[in-house]
Amino acid sequence: MPDGFHLALVVAETFVFAAAATWLVRRAARRRGWLAPPRPDRWHREPTALYGGVGIFAAFALGLLWQLPWSAFSASLLVLTAVMFVAGLVDDAADIRPQTKVVVQLSCGLLLYAADFHFNDAFAWWLDLAIVVFWVVAITNALNLLDNMNGLAAGTAVIAGVSRLLLFQQTGNTEGALASAVLVGAVLGFLIFNFPRASIFMGDGGSFTIGFALAALNLTSGEAYSKSVFSIFIFPVLALALPIFDTAFVSVVRYLSGRAISQGGRDHTSHRLVAIGLGETSAVVILWTISAAAGGIAYLLYNVGFSYALFAMAILLLGLALFGIVLSRVRVYPEGEEPDGPASAWGFTLPGELLYKRQILWVLVDAVTVVLALSTAVELAALTPGAAVPPLAEAVAVPGSAVLPPGLLVGPPSGLSVTVACVSIAFFALGLYRRDWAHFGLRVAARIALAAAIGLAAAGLLQRVLPPGAPWAPATLAAAWVLVLLSVCGTRVVVRTLDAWLHRAGGARG
Repeated sequence: MPDGFHLALVVAETFVFAAAATWLVRRAARRRGWLAPPRPDRWHREPTALYGGVGIFAAFALGLLWQLPWSAFSASLLVLTAVMFVAGLVDDAADIRPQTKVVVQLSCGLLLYAADFHFNDAFAWWLDLAIVVFWVVAITNALNLLDNMNGLAAGTAVIAGVSRLLLFQQTGNTEGALASAVLVGAVLGFLIFNFPRASIFMGDGGSFTIGFALAALNLTSGEAYSKSVFSIFIFPVLALALPIFDTAFVSVVRYLSGRAISQGGRDHTSHRLVAIGLGETSAVVILWTISAAAGGIAYLLYNVGFSYALFAMAILLLGLALFGIVLSRVRVYPEGEEPDGPASAWGFTLPGELLYKRQILWVLVDAVTVVLALSTAVELAALTPGAAVPPLAEAVAVPGSAVLPPGLLVGPPSGLSVTVACVSIAFFALGLYRRDWAHFGLRVAARIALAAAIGLAAAGLLQRVLPPGAPWAPATLAAAWVLVLLSVCGTRVVVRTLDAWLHRAGGARG
């Protein structure tokens, strides 16, 4: 297994070649007029050189041939990435149809599975195959969509690549570590020409290359993940949390707006940060920080253990959901220039049932928050000597892993489902979803406190008659009430505080 110095040297060598190749491509593009003109639905405001993906792929391919021994792993990774690069390059030059690109992506996903790139061999083959193909298509397109502002996609890919490199080095996967180092160097060599001011764009040739390579490197045979099945999902999802979040956010917003999800536009997370008033560089750095934090959490979870991985992942997802709520309020198009009609107060067009769709969002966020609060209350109560705490969920054995302890959604939802249902109904009955979260104040906090008390009391009574019939201890109920109150109020405070901070930062810059 190569040490850290050897891997850093691989990154540096590939970086030098990628920088030279990108410089040559930029020079050729300017001479031949291969430039991207400014467009109303794109972010750049001056003609910019195209085909930066050529430099990325050239460095990646040369790095694989130079640094890795020829094997089924390196050969399949090189050949299939080349297919994706060619598909993206053709799309840059001739705008091929979306159906054609999806067919290519599906085919490469199938061939990647045949080359032994799996999520986990413990799964049924058909389930493992379906996950692999979906993962390849989703991540490739997510990186493509994330390529909407200078340096964003490339920087995020570097962060994700470093996360993989560290994990491969720790698990002793030499080929994976070297391939990750090559990818990081290839993207870094392009990044210096793309951030903070872009003199060349990677295009679909670059985003398809990077997205597919990252998707492939986050797949491996089951033997590399001996800790638990959950590590198979959690590490790659967290390492690529930003492109996944951005794609999901844009898809939901466009769906609610009555727009085609595939329609381009300036409504991504990066665009909304700039619309608040932040500079492009500041917006990209904020999103890089989120990506780095998610990758760091993934690496720590792998080392600490996955007993509480779902708990930590739920907290991250909740934070991203709150971030999305704040961004969804931002107007990204000037008045009268919206793609599908006049903008609403949320900054995009919505059907008449907007109020009910917002209520559904609040209900889901509150439900996740209550789950986290209840799990924490049970964990705290379990620390008390001699305490009898009814489990929220039973301990279960997961194939390929040790038995997981009772906790967050790992087993049959006994007390958890009953308690969350009771609290959610109490929140609704006391009118918490009749107004927007922007109106949070002391009256709303008092209503949350009363609703949480009613819901938990009802859940405590029901647990006396429903299986397994173990009632909540008074101390556990009290701790649960405090944590539900603090966490539910906290989500609303976070939304208001983050919204105010972003607007202040944008206003100060303006």
